[in-house]
Amino acid sequence: MIERMELFRAVAERRTNEIVVMTMTATLQWPLVSDSELDFDFLAFGMGHAADFGLGLAIARPERKTIVWKGDGGMLMSLGSLVTLARYAPENLVVFLLENRSYEMVGGQELPPRADFVELARASGFAGGGATSKGKVERIDSLKAFQDALPRILTEAGPHFIVLPVTNREKLPPVNHSNHAERIQTLRKALNVS
Repeated sequence: MIERMELFRAVAERRTNEIVVMTMTATLQWPLVSDSELDFDFLAFGMGHAADFGLGLAIARPERKTIVWKGDGGMLMSLGSLVTLARYAPENLVVFLLENRSYEMVGGQELPPRADFVELARASGFAGGGATSKGKVERIDSLKAFQDALPRILTEAGPHFIVLPVTNREKLPPVNHSNHAERIQTLRKALNVS
């Protein structure tokens, strides 16, 4: 298991101009390591759908990587979106699936124990089933392996679907339902969209 905040810190240290979309628990911790105008918190109305929003951004802005922090509980809530992600398969999309095997944000109930997110992504068409046939699905089980793979992930053509088994020892900050209309305007301005 990898400490979730260590993953966030590793990406924040290497990040340049990538868009970062997050939902659920990631919205509470990613802002502790990043305050970029290219960060978009998709909490208040996007439970389970950060990757869908990230797909749209990746297609609209092919010159930038779009990174999505997504939980495994949220993935199960929107499992059908995997097929759409694989169908359009933008080369600049990276989905980091934070696998803690629980619905953490809504009470910590356990996920079905046999759900295999690597196999679900492959069966949905990643790694050969998308429009580009360049998708890559992988599981990374240690912080060191993640840090070693990160330069490749951030530079090579994707899309990437990466399952990361995580734990969290740090106390979660309180939920902050910020002004989402303002956050959308901030992201649009950062992307020079009028």
